[in-house]
Amino acid sequence: MTNQQPPPDQALAEHPLEYSDPELRAYSEEQAEDILDTVVHYMPVVLPVMGAILIFMLAFIAVFMA
Repeated sequence: MTNQQPPPDQALAEHPLEYSDPELRAYSEEQAEDILDTVVHYMPVVLPVMGAILIFMLAFIAVFMA
C-alpha cells in the first residue's frame, strides 16, 4: 500500500512540488486575485444602500401589517 498523500510539510507549502491537477498548477502559479480585496472597495457604498433598502422594507411591512 503506497501513500498517495504528500507529507504534511509539503501539503501545507505555498508552492507544492507536485500537483494532481494541471489546471490547479497553472492557477496557483499565476498571481491569484484575492476576492476579498476586490469587494472591500465597494463596502462604503454598498453597506449604506443595503441598510436603506432594509429599513424601507421593514417600514413597508410595518405599515402593511398595521
